[in-house]
Amino acid sequence: MRKPKELKVGDKVAIVCLSSGMLGEDFAKHNLILGQKRLQEFGLVPVFMPNSLKGITYLNEHPEARAQDLKEAFTDPQIKGIICAIGGDDTYRLLPYLLEDKEFIDSVRNTPKLFTGFSDTTINHLMFYKLGMTSFYGPTFICDLAELDHDMLPYTKEVFFAILSEKRENFNII
Repeated sequence: MRKPKELKVGDKVAIVCLSSGMLGEDFAKHNLILGQKRLQEFGLVPVFMPNSLKGITYLNEHPEARAQDLKEAFTDPQIKGIICAIGGDDTYRLLPYLLEDKEFIDSVRNTPKLFTGFSDTTINHLMFYKLGMTSFYGPTFICDLAELDHDMLPYTKEVFFAILSEKRENFNII
């Protein structure tokens, strides 16, 4: 299995919406702002992929756009990590656009990147496993980085920091 490199201060991380497009809705504006702030506090530079903020309706109707965002995140050498916005219920619709794309497959195999998400994103973890890359069933942008409080939950913050860094090798999940 190929393991992604740890992230460093100043690294760009892509935010992708592989399922629900709620991050692009007005009612989630506060999540967008808070999540950006918290990524910056970790020393990371958030990059919202071109379709990630187009909303629920658009992304539901265009799985190819969601797949294109993931492909672009993997093929862009400046992007070092990828964080899912949130789960949902139809990520399987992206697989034909990704698993039939030689450029995407080669990018995953040759330049593995940190990838984290949960829920419906399980299908992506299986895809990465089949392509030989380690991924993290872990924090998402909305549910974990952009939780509505003065700070992230302590355990969530510790886990997020651990998967970003070399500490992930020795981190015990409780």
